[in-house]
Amino acid sequence: MIEQQKEAISDRELTTEITHSMPLKDHAMELKKAAPAIHIASKNGRLSFLQRKVGNILLYNAYPDLLNKEIHSIRVKDLAESVGFNSNDYELLKTSLKQLRNIAIEWNVLNNEGKEKWGISSMIAEAQIENGLITYSYPPMLRKLLYNPEIFARIDLRVQKRFSGNYALSLYENCYRFKINGTTGVIPLETWKKLIGVEPGGTYEIFKNLNRKIIKPAVEEINTVSDIHVAVEYVKEGRKVVGLKFNILDNTDFSPDIM
Repeated sequence: MIEQQKEAISDRELTTEITHSMPLKDHAMELKKAAPAIHIASKNGRLSFLQRKVGNILLYNAYPDLLNKEIHSIRVKDLAESVGFNSNDYELLKTSLKQLRNIAIEWNVLNNEGKEKWGISSMIAEAQIENGLITYSYPPMLRKLLYNPEIFARIDLRVQKRFSGNYALSLYENCYRFKINGTTGVIPLETWKKLIGVEPGGTYEIFKNLNRKIIKPAVEEINTVSDIHVAVEYVKEGRKVVGLKFNILDNTDFSPDIM
């Protein structure tokens, strides 16, 4: 089993403020996202591209008051503009909120004594839409984990808006938290498939299909639209690929002002 080591985080990173404002296009919005929130192992389905983006915006919106308030709110039109969907399409929004409520996620982190802490939860506890306003809450244990994460990944939500593929966005999130180290280290292939939302069975059980249809296009999209550049290394046992390692650099061609 591959052990996950804690990352050293500077005091400056831990105290970075989040500017709480909408919409995305007007301000640089940086979400301090807990590694467990990024490293989601879904037990009953997967998050769609839209649902992943909605979940990120809801967390960003709630973050400043995550421990002080149980109920959070955001205007439908602000959420719609931030993730790029029609604010009048309430059915699409309801579907996203239902999946965030129904999907079961689990996390594994190390506590202060170096021992494993395992947990399972839904992404959000409840949600309601009334008069153009969404109100929602998080499960109690997840609230604490999200606000005081052992490892931070600081994601610019403006970059999120540039992605067009769910696998690419998911891989970006899972690689970004290792940016300070410059590499993800070797992670088993089956773990990567869970992390980026590849459903078990089917054509992607054949690695060449997985590589051609998911891994390579996701890497290309990350390197084209995001603030990092990733390169994949394949780890083999004999002729079989059993693990992946992503090396991570700053993308020198990235400009946050070009949207």
